[in-house]
Amino acid sequence: MEQIQEYKRKCNECGNVWHSLVSREAEISRSISKHKFAACAACGDMGAMSQAERNEDAQTDVLTKLKKCPNCSSQNYEETIISYEKKP
Repeated sequence: MEQIQEYKRKCNECGNVWHSLVSREAEISRSISKHKFAACAACGDMGAMSQAERNEDAQTDVLTKLKKCPNCSSQNYEETIISYEKKP
């Protein structure tokens, strides 16, 4: 069976608990790196460089949102990784 891993985060400000897939956050981090590389590779092509930077900023915003409490927007939290088997 396939293992699923999630970050379990508990806000130290309001006590809210939320979950985020480890694989999703890793994918977003890889995407950010890819867009950074694309911005460097597009040196001289201002349009392509600007688009790569906008893509990088958008992915960074998504990752930041996943790491904020959905209740109070605090980034003060405790985090553990939980694993379980994916159900068919």
